[in-house]
Amino acid sequence: MAIQFDCPYCTSTLKVPDETAGKQGDCPRCGTKLVIPNPFTAEAQPPTQKEPTQSAPQQQPVEQTSNTEQTVDQTNDSPPASIQPAPMTSATSRYLRRRKKSNWGGIVLFLFFFSMMLGVAFYFYWIYGPRLEGSLVAARLNSQSAKLEQRLKPAGLGLSDDVIQSVNQHLNETPRRVKSDLMDLLFYGSEKGGLYVRLKPGDKTELVRVELTGDSALMDYISKNGVQLDQPRLAEYQSELKQFYTDWQHSLETGEDVHNLINYRNTVGLNSLMGGLGYHMEARVNNKIYPCVHDDFQGGLYFLVPKGTLQFEMTGRELKSGRTPFPGKYQVQVTQEYPSAP
Repeated sequence: MAIQFDCPYCTSTLKVPDETAGKQGDCPRCGTKLVIPNPFTAEAQPPTQKEPTQSAPQQQPVEQTSNTEQTVDQTNDSPPASIQPAPMTSATSRYLRRRKKSNWGGIVLFLFFFSMMLGVAFYFYWIYGPRLEGSLVAARLNSQSAKLEQRLKPAGLGLSDDVIQSVNQHLNETPRRVKSDLMDLLFYGSEKGGLYVRLKPGDKTELVRVELTGDSALMDYISKNGVQLDQPRLAEYQSELKQFYTDWQHSLETGEDVHNLINYRNTVGLNSLMGGLGYHMEARVNNKIYPCVHDDFQGGLYFLVPKGTLQFEMTGRELKSGRTPFPGKYQVQVTQEYPSAP
């Protein structure tokens, strides 16, 4: 016969020979020292955990049977048999599940507090960080000498030299003006070669130069985002300039007039005079929009505004895509006058 009992610590089922009754051994699963119960006595000795002493019976290693029951090996000289892990008990499974849930709870809690900290940091940056708003000053240019000029650069656009020279020569002989109450823009060629644009205020407008260097946050924004802001302007300018030469050459060959000069005034003429920041800016006077027409890259933006304007709002321009890349808004006071164009 054999004695069969459960380990009171890991609940594994153990099976040992009858002659080991009352002796002390190790549970092969959890390693706990325990006393093998004696079913032949009137009252079985309860399993207890004791420290081994010199007078205690020799500890017997326990090995696992093939049917997941445990037995005690009585021979100390033979090597211990290979032990196969017993199936996980329900108590162990519950413990592991609780531990896994506890780990996930800690991770979720950490992510929650981390997100809260990021939110607080963003809030304070938004409230107290650099803001693209405030007041700037501007000066009007003398109307008698106020003009802006720029040479167009068709090189690298895939146009033949014959087309470029033909159009430049024609506009040298016959300059083309696009005039309105807002502005007077002239496309003209030069005796030395090349094609130029010249911009003057219209009959009802004047040029003002806004000084940007008085706002450190704005200058920092320009320094960090200038290249990115200029990408859409440059792409539009190069594409439209190529089409400008193509349309004009077609006009010379067929005798047809170039009809979309106002579009070329804006996409070629004004884009050649501006940088990335100016491309994204506009002035608002009495809820009417007036364009930025020049960026001198020395901290000055030029706008066409109604004559006699004393203040206006400088803000971001909404693009055709619906986006407004420049997020700022400034109130501009026109406080002085330049004697001549810079």
